[in-house]
Amino acid sequence: MREPIEVTLLLEEHPCEVMNTFQKLGIKARIENVKLREEVTDHIAELKADDVVLAELKRSSLKVLRMNNEKVWIRTKGCAVCRLLYHNDVIVEKVKVVGDRKVIYKIMLPGIPSLKAFLGELNRVGVKATVLEISEVGSEKLTERQMEILKLAYKLGYFDVDRGISLKELAEKLGVSPPSLEEVLRRALKKAVKYYLEKKG
Repeated sequence: MREPIEVTLLLEEHPCEVMNTFQKLGIKARIENVKLREEVTDHIAELKADDVVLAELKRSSLKVLRMNNEKVWIRTKGCAVCRLLYHNDVIVEKVKVVGDRKVIYKIMLPGIPSLKAFLGELNRVGVKATVLEISEVGSEKLTERQMEILKLAYKLGYFDVDRGISLKELAEKLGVSPPSLEEVLRRALKKAVKYYLEKKG
């Protein structure tokens, strides 16, 4: 059985509508979090969210909600990269905007063939991708993302007899496809069970 890989990618010429709008309007901001969905993408951005900035963002056709004076929630229809991330076997672990239309993603994929396919699709939509780092996900230790997903699944009742949340609903909350989530859960549970059995002997 192949082991999943963690990959750090630098994407240049990123077609993000939110980043492009910030640049056009001269707004200094940082994308803190991104949640991918099938039809839309939600962005949490850190910026000075006064009424003037909010009005400018709303005029630009973005759906914007001020969370506080330093954060806004922005919903878009999702750029080509977001759609590729959502529809491929990719789990997004971290996103960091590092420059003008440049973003670093830390992602998890099932293996090298999935990475090659994903890089090919990025190339087809005109996004330059540079692989900065590749590492195998260790078979012993839960990744940060696996731990986050297990905790959320447990908290929302996914493991309860009456199932407080379905796989599809949990996948939507996490911004991933149900098959990708199922694979992450399966691998994480295997590691957790193995750890428990070895400790309890």
